[in-house]
Amino acid sequence: MKRIINKIFEIPLIIPIRIALFLLVTLLSYKFLTFFSSEYKFDAKELLNLLISTISIIIAIIITYLFSKLFSEKAERIQRKAEIDTLSHKITAFRKMAFQIRGFSEFWKFGNNNIKSKMDHKYNDLAYEDLRNDRFTYEELTPIIRDVGETAIQSYLGLKGLENEENTFGFFQSFNPKNYTLDEIARFKDYANSFWYLLNRSDSNIVNLNRENRYSLNFIDELYFEITAKKIDQSNYNKEIEELFGHFDTDIFHKHFYLSKLNSTALPQVYITSLLNMLIFIALVIASLVVFIADFNSLTRYISTILVVSIFIANTIDLTIITVSALKSELNVKAFYRI
Repeated sequence: MKRIINKIFEIPLIIPIRIALFLLVTLLSYKFLTFFSSEYKFDAKELLNLLISTISIIIAIIITYLFSKLFSEKAERIQRKAEIDTLSHKITAFRKMAFQIRGFSEFWKFGNNNIKSKMDHKYNDLAYEDLRNDRFTYEELTPIIRDVGETAIQSYLGLKGLENEENTFGFFQSFNPKNYTLDEIARFKDYANSFWYLLNRSDSNIVNLNRENRYSLNFIDELYFEITAKKIDQSNYNKEIEELFGHFDTDIFHKHFYLSKLNSTALPQVYITSLLNMLIFIALVIASLVVFIADFNSLTRYISTILVVSIFIANTIDLTIITVSALKSELNVKAFYRI
């Protein structure tokens, strides 16, 4: 029940206003037309013929608009998808880099504290989210944090999180296309930030990627070039990787999330409202044809025709409101991220 109430409150205010206005205009039009007309001096067939022609023209215009809007929306989504694919390729390479760094042996030896050994053997079942949810109590986490170090734990688990429980084989494939969900991108952003924080706040004499053997670093060099299209500065290795992780945290993940969210949204509101408006016009054409063809008595034909005309007036006013409200959004030029 609560969910239904919440859904009702989420309905834009313009919708109940339009419905109320539609019903009010229909009622007022019906009252006005019946007051100033008579069934005895009423040529229903001529009026219905004119109404059918007018509505048919309006429907043709709406259909033309809807299809142009649909093709335009599709073109925008294809354009965004191309941007998303480029970003996804970079994210996949970035995740491969995280996998390689987590696999380093010498790098994770912070003085006498062997982070990798402890995390892989003593705390292997620990996940990044466990530091923030209620799986463990504060009393249970405190000894672990003291043993390993809070920043070290978060950074190591952040890299582990970037692997996203994927099969190890996937990180060695030369081409591994991925479509990432909004939830994954949101999590990856937190994971990347945790390792950036480690590099940013740590003494390079203790936390230094250059301590790793050259064979292992060659993989990082290749992935760095794949992502940035430039060679990594060997003399400033830590800083280069730190800036790369910061770039993904503040830029790449943000762009991917933004564009993916746009592509995952439903059709624009103006499209839906125009479609509903057109369906009412189609219903009016059908009703007009029935009244035009059927052998009703004069009173039934009169009332039916007046009702159809009243609804036509109300729906035309509603279409005018849709058109006016859509002008601002239709003239709005949307920006796309460029890679």
